[in-house]
Amino acid sequence: MVVGTGRFEVSILAYFNESGRMAGESCCSGSRDNDTCLSLCPTFLTVCLQHHSAFIPEFPACTYGHAVTPVFNRSLTDDVKPTKNMYFIKIPFQFSWPESFSLVIDAWQDPQLNQSAKDLSNRILRDVVRDKLTPPSLWVKRRTKTAQLELIYEYRVVCDEFYYSDTCEQICRHRNDNFGHYVCDETGSKVCLPGWQGEFCQEAVCTEKCNSSRGYCDKPFECRCLLGWTGGSCDKCIPNPGCVHGYCYEPWQCICQSGWGGRYCNIDQHYCTNHQPCRNGGTCINDANKNFTCACSVGYTGQRCENVVCYKSICQNGGKCQGTSENNASCVCPNGFYGQHCEYKKHYCKDTNCANAGTCVEEANGARCLCVEGFEGNYCESEIDECRSNPCKNGGTCLDGVNDFICRCRENYIGKTCGIIMDPCHGITCLNGGRCDITVSFRGECACPSGFTGKRCESSMRVCESMSCGNGGSCVANENKYSCVCLKGYYGDRCEYSSFICTPNSCQNGGICKQHKNRTSCICPSEFVGDRCESSVIQLEENFSGAFSPNSCVSFHPHSLFTLFLIFLNLLIPT
Repeated sequence: MVVGTGRFEVSILAYFNESGRMAGESCCSGSRDNDTCLSLCPTFLTVCLQHHSAFIPEFPACTYGHAVTPVFNRSLTDDVKPTKNMYFIKIPFQFSWPESFSLVIDAWQDPQLNQSAKDLSNRILRDVVRDKLTPPSLWVKRRTKTAQLELIYEYRVVCDEFYYSDTCEQICRHRNDNFGHYVCDETGSKVCLPGWQGEFCQEAVCTEKCNSSRGYCDKPFECRCLLGWTGGSCDKCIPNPGCVHGYCYEPWQCICQSGWGGRYCNIDQHYCTNHQPCRNGGTCINDANKNFTCACSVGYTGQRCENVVCYKSICQNGGKCQGTSENNASCVCPNGFYGQHCEYKKHYCKDTNCANAGTCVEEANGARCLCVEGFEGNYCESEIDECRSNPCKNGGTCLDGVNDFICRCRENYIGKTCGIIMDPCHGITCLNGGRCDITVSFRGECACPSGFTGKRCESSMRVCESMSCGNGGSCVANENKYSCVCLKGYYGDRCEYSSFICTPNSCQNGGICKQHKNRTSCICPSEFVGDRCESSVIQLEENFSGAFSPNSCVSFHPHSLFTLFLIFLNLLIPT
């Protein structure tokens, strides 16, 4: 925050009290000879500056400042003549000058010579001024006079150095450095030094003709060019470095003069006429990119048709003849051919073995294998993994085949890619008036009417009332008979046997039961197979051999074999 700073100045020009009297008729010292006072009055002045006020108390506040003069006219030896230009008083202030003010000057007798201004009986004179001044003001002269006394003085208000305006709040300091180049006028406004401009006189004034869009200046009356421009006024562009016979309108251009071409205008577009470079009957063609091109006569080659080459058709199969004479001519063969005259064709398929019934095809630069469906690789050596693209949806498990795949779908999903949601009630027939409902776990279950029970409502509750199926099995009634439908992992007439726990009856035909975490399995003797060793190997072989005649031929497509393998694998692996 900027505050004003200045000073109020008072100059005491003259003070007259030749008779040595107080404001009335009494002598200051009290001694007189007839009507003449015997001594002068020891006197000092108090100067009080305060805010403008219509009422001035005996002891004013002096809110803007005050000052006291030394004691004068102490004895008869002092000069009794009027005292002139006696004292110069400065009252400083550090606030915004308010223009209006009150000035109070009191003259005091000082008999004790201690400059005490507390006893009003010692006051000789009071002068009050109410005025309005704006700095810097001229001196205002004032004179106050009584029958015995006279006081003459003048006053003014001025701002301190570097402070301006009517309130002394504007700061301006002459400077000539990186922060500005200016002086201050009488109002405190900045006046730029020659060669400078702008609010703070920090912008240098360039030469008169300096192009402002292509040049600039850091110092007055100079013109420094931007990149790509030159000249005293920065009005000339710089062409592309290396430009030989060209000019520019904008920096880095190379616009060719007539008869010249190329990126750097260094190619003679009339080279053929000016230099006639082609030899041995060659035809010269002006070339915008490389001066000229020679179209050589038959049997010659080279940039200027200076080399003799073979002109007979000695190269076969697209081979190119090269050489400086007919005696040292040779053939450069294209890919796929070899020999002195390119007469032999390469057979790449002799060294290429395509696997998995792939077919070898010869090309210009080598051989390539065409693979049958389901295989890939340079030599068809890799079977394509159809499961690589994750075709099975909804959590189905993919089993790769040859050019095919099989999805093992989760429950309630069907289709090639398990993308079809199966109706949980599909295939479920509820008996005795029962209906199929879909459960929260998305399963189909029969809701049986009163008096019936069972997985399909097939059991009369009256027949099954005396029947108890173990391990969560369901009683099924049929013509007043019953049977137990066991949960997975249990078996027996009453579901009393568990496939999760080995029992003496878990494995048949001498099989050994083995306990696992969630199931049991049987280790069968060599002559029996099946989950519980219930089937004879000999009987299975007889049944299988009787299915085919001795002279019949059975062929299986690889896809069919793979399908049979998956079916057999599904039978062996418990789900």
